Parts: sequence; C-alpha cells; structure tokens
Amino acid sequence: MIGASSRRRFLFLYSETGAGHRSGALAVREALQRRHGTEVEITLCDGLQTLGQWPFDRFPRWWPAMTRLGGAPWGAFYGLTNHPPVPQVLARLLLPLTAGPVARLLAAHPAEVVVSFHPLFTHTFGLILQRRYPTTPLVNVVLDLVSIHAAWCAPVCARIFVPTAEAAARALAWGMAPERVICAGLPVQSRFVTAARLDPAVARARLGLPEQPPVVLVTGGGDAPGPLLRLVRAVRRAAPQAQLVVVTGRNAALRKTLAAREPGVRVEGFVGNMELWSRAADVLLTKAGPNTLAEALIMGLPMVLYQAIPGEETGNVKWVVSRGAAMWAPHPQRAAEAVAAVLADSDRRAGMQAAALALARPAAADVIAAALWQLVA
Repeated sequence: MIGASSRRRFLFLYSETGAGHRSGALAVREALQRRHGTEVEITLCDGLQTLGQWPFDRFPRWWPAMTRLGGAPWGAFYGLTNHPPVPQVLARLLLPLTAGPVARLLAAHPAEVVVSFHPLFTHTFGLILQRRYPTTPLVNVVLDLVSIHAAWCAPVCARIFVPTAEAAARALAWGMAPERVICAGLPVQSRFVTAARLDPAVARARLGLPEQPPVVLVTGGGDAPGPLLRLVRAVRRAAPQAQLVVVTGRNAALRKTLAAREPGVRVEGFVGNMELWSRAADVLLTKAGPNTLAEALIMGLPMVLYQAIPGEETGNVKWVVSRGAAMWAPHPQRAAEAVAAVLADSDRRAGMQAAALALARPAAADVIAAALWQLVA
C-alpha cells in the first residue's frame, strides 16, 4: 500500500458557472484514478466559492442571469475582456483582494500540480504560484471547443490542453509557446464512452421508453435557460410522431411548467445518467454548450442547435455545422422544422452520425491524465 506522503497530489480548480467545468474536472480525475489508483491524491475545489471573496463567490449565481436574454450581458463582457493584456492587468489590479484568499487556498491544499478548469483562475493563481510556490506548475484544461478566451492563456502555464486544432491556433495567437499547447480533445466522463457501445434499444428499455417512435432529446444546459417551452410546442407540431424527452437541469420551475402544460412529454430534471438519455435519442435539440456537444459527438448523435452564448459558443456552432454533424436553427419554428427533417431522412441522419463520430475524441481525458502524470513522474 502506498502511504499518503508518497502519493502524487493534484489540485483541480473549477467553478459552477455552468455545469461543464466540474464535469471536465471529474472526467480527468476519473482517468487519473483509473490509471494510477492510490498513487494519486486529487482535491476538487470550487475555487470561487472556496475563496469566499466578494464579488467572485457570487459569479455562479449570477451566471444564469448573464446568459439569458440571448447571452447579451455575457457576450459584451466577453468581447471587452478578450484581449491578452486585459486578463493580465485585471489580475494584477485585483491582487490586493485575491492574494490572501488564494494563498490560503493553496496552503490548505498542497499539491505538486495545480490544474485549472476555468479561465478565471489562470492569471491570479499563476501570479501567486510564481511568488510562493515557484516549482509547482499551473496547467489549464480548456473547456471551450473553438473560441477560447484570452484568459485561458498565460505564459506561466506549464501546459494548456485544448479540445480542437482551431482552439490550439487561438492559444498560439494569444501568445502561448507551441511546446506547451496540447490538442487533446475535451474531457468527457468514461460512462459516455461506455454507453456509446450500447444498442439504443437497450438504453430505451432501461429508461422505460418504448423502442418506437423515434426519440427527440431536448436540453438547455445545467440551468436550462432559453425558449424550451416554445421549442417543445413547435417540435410537437412539426414532428407529432416523435416522443419528446426534455431535460430541464436545475430549472425546477421550468420542469413543473412543462409537466403541467405539455402532457405526453417526458420531463426530467437534473439527471445523473445523461449518457443513457443521449444513447436512447435519435436527435438532440440543444444549445451549443461544449460539454453537451462533446458528449453527443461520442454518441454519434445528430444535433439541431437552437442557441449559442455569444463569444464562447458561437465558434462551436460553425465547427459542428460546417462538418455536417449538426444543423443551426436559432428559432423555435426553424428548430422544429430541422428536427422533423432529420427524423424524416434516414440518409441525412446516417451522414450526421458519421460526421459526429469523426469529430469525437473519446480518449481526451486519458490523454490529459497521461500528460499530467508526466509532470510529476
């Protein structure tokens, strides 16, 4: 048995500004533990909440409001700050507020490698690590597929893992050294990879869904913002033969409304078996969140995208649509018509499935885990 003192220690930083950052951290943790078992000790830390510093600890609760209204508030902030000098300057200006809490967090969770799954940590933690723990590398795992923000990129990063070649090009443009940029894919938990091997009929049986008619899975991210009620009604009119499953995430009010107003639609809240719902579906109707897209690609699931957060998700749309894995339909009626068209055309559906599988990176978490281990081994 390996003693606690000889384990390799990692600190994983994430934030609940959307569900994807924690999901990415869990995927890489799982891969490291699967490969190295008790040789690793991994601490997952919600960095903004742990810092306990206003206004940073309020960001997770503000996030849903910022991404509503088409994401206009967030899009404006994203555009204003998306230049390499801006995150650097902001980090230094805010250092009187952040230095103490960050130093205490690092002291409370000593680690040989600090891994950030959120861009807000890059520059601030990088500065404190340089001053207090100069031999401890900072690593970034980028969870935006294409349009990565400049805040992800800082010269202090020992490695920056990016999901796509397009993201790698952006990281280089933001000043990252080529030898530090690794195009690994976006990390997805292994249960999605395993579920992708299931027969869809088996997945439906486990979920209590009939094998026919075809299934349309409708999602809106962890907080399910956006026009889900109007989408569901439009799809029911355009594709009355389909069975609809709507996952409302943490939006309990929306779940209650849909269940009351749309009888015959299967409505779920936050689910812990999203991989089964994805495998059971014939078409996914969703916003262009990176984790949702990466999971759907592994499943070979045709997608219709109805919404994208300005800035970080707009590149996602172009990436999957231009390669034939998805359709872009940013209005409930257009989205419903696109869903109906995909369901009615088996050749188109097969082509979208093949395109999705060609883009999938199911081994991303293992690639990142192997590279992280090299840093300590």
